[in-house]
Amino acid sequence: MATAPEFDVREFEGGRLFDAVPSWIAVLDRNLRLVAANKKLAEDFGDRRGENCFAVYKGRGAPCPECPVMRTFEDGKDHTSEEKVFDRRGLPHDVVVNSRPLRDAGGQIVAVMELFTEITVQKELANRLHESLVRFQNLFDLVPCYISVHDREFRIIEANQRFKETFGGRPGAYCYQVYKKRAEQCATCPVADTFRDGAMHSGEEVMTDDAGRQIHVVVHTAPVRDSAGNITAVIKVLDDVTEIRMLQDKLALLGGLVGSIAHSVKNILEGLRGGVYIVNLGFRNNNQEDVRTGWEMVERNVGRVSGLIMDMLYCARERSPRRVPVSLPAVVGEVIELFLPRTRSVGIALQARVSEDINTIPAEPKDIHSLISNLVANAIDACCSDQNEQKEHRVVVRVFRDAAGAVIEVEDNGAGIDEETRGKLFTVFFSTKGTFGTGLGLLVSHKVATEHGGSISVKSTAGEGSVFTVRLPGG
Repeated sequence: MATAPEFDVREFEGGRLFDAVPSWIAVLDRNLRLVAANKKLAEDFGDRRGENCFAVYKGRGAPCPECPVMRTFEDGKDHTSEEKVFDRRGLPHDVVVNSRPLRDAGGQIVAVMELFTEITVQKELANRLHESLVRFQNLFDLVPCYISVHDREFRIIEANQRFKETFGGRPGAYCYQVYKKRAEQCATCPVADTFRDGAMHSGEEVMTDDAGRQIHVVVHTAPVRDSAGNITAVIKVLDDVTEIRMLQDKLALLGGLVGSIAHSVKNILEGLRGGVYIVNLGFRNNNQEDVRTGWEMVERNVGRVSGLIMDMLYCARERSPRRVPVSLPAVVGEVIELFLPRTRSVGIALQARVSEDINTIPAEPKDIHSLISNLVANAIDACCSDQNEQKEHRVVVRVFRDAAGAVIEVEDNGAGIDEETRGKLFTVFFSTKGTFGTGLGLLVSHKVATEHGGSISVKSTAGEGSVFTVRLPGG
């Protein structure tokens, strides 16, 4: 049986080139014993010839699981691995190990040479770089703004966590698709402006998130340059100012409400003064007809003041209405009876069409009465304000069921509402009631519907009429 050829240590020991290499070099036999080492390895690890490499480098009692020397003995190929070794003082060193077979004249592997390239400094720098990148990414993600980075084609190449959560993480998507759900580039684009002139740009825009909600933002853009000063990208920072804009809108609405109410109260006071004057005139002339006429004017205007104050109180308070069974047919009947004298006096046909299968709904009775009354009053006034005197005006109240619950429709063929006003109906104080209108009736109707878990909408064409639709759960 042939024996493995022996390795001649003399080929390496004493070699000036072997000792001059500024890295650790060792020669190992098949038993993983250290049979030769260069000067640097002996200085840093001690003269450990004859000992196993795993004991010399790592203080282990058994071979390493992934030993490049053993792999080279097995397949005769060069192998590389990254490991941590410990010198004679116990200090750690990160190294890249390269193993290469040493062959005799017959091509048999007689030993394996290990070359250690120390990468401790590089490893430490890499760890520091990684830690810096992690810290930077954490800071990037923790910024309470939306941040995105854009290339020249307006693709988003990087974004922070808040952006991804709100607008979706779609790397490579065009910014106008992500931010505004558009199919083409925006007409005015601060990113394009920054790419063009290299300057910072600011502005205010309205974005649309993944849920379809509109977000008001203040936009700031700045160039990202390479070492040569060329603009490679543009960073876009967006501050969410939606709540501020909502507050501004509410303040504007409050100002509009105050002005509208003051105007209405002024007109009501004029009506009261007129009624008092006629009453006094009747008493002075002993004319009972004037007294009756004047007193009716006083009662009518007192009723307007009362209704105005009740609507203001209803809109001002936050509450959860009670839930008791309410018969919609009965409430509609009461509202029709209430308004019939007025509609007959002005020549408007007032009709109710109630489905036979409609049931009671869980609601506050007074609130439902107020909702329907406000919509009917609004419809009557829309007919009264219509300029078309040839039209036979009508108001129809319908109540029926659908799959979701009860539906109340109030339709008129009056003046109608233009497109611009329709978009603001339930947020500003729009009214078709002329001199005495504040728009509070529609706000009350909207508040009642939403507080009862329902909704209100309108379809209208200017000059043709309107249909207000209320959907309520139950029925």
